[in-house]
Amino acid sequence: MFYNLPIIKPIEYASRNLKPVEKQNIHLFCVKTNPDEIHPIPSSSEPLKDDMVYLFINDVLRKIFLWVGTTASPRSKFVGAHSAAIIQRKTGITYRVENIDQEHESSDFRQTVSVFEA
Repeated sequence: MFYNLPIIKPIEYASRNLKPVEKQNIHLFCVKTNPDEIHPIPSSSEPLKDDMVYLFINDVLRKIFLWVGTTASPRSKFVGAHSAAIIQRKTGITYRVENIDQEHESSDFRQTVSVFEA
């Protein structure tokens, strides 16, 4: 349905004069088992937990990353997908949801997380 949306790759930042990814451009949420509750997490460099599901919203890339730990419960995965869809509806169709499984992270996701490690 949205096949013609432009995909911005990290290498294109300089050529398109996009602002760099910084902490204020990224929002991090922890997903619990209640679909009505997602908890914002302040900027930290703590490692992601294997049994949790997290949502990263990158305003520069216009992506919502749904990160799923290897031992996350099926209920947490479902609630995370539902929460990502709700956030996408609120932010508009310009934001894409990208599912990320632990140990299979994309380069865009690694760049997003690296902001917190600095």
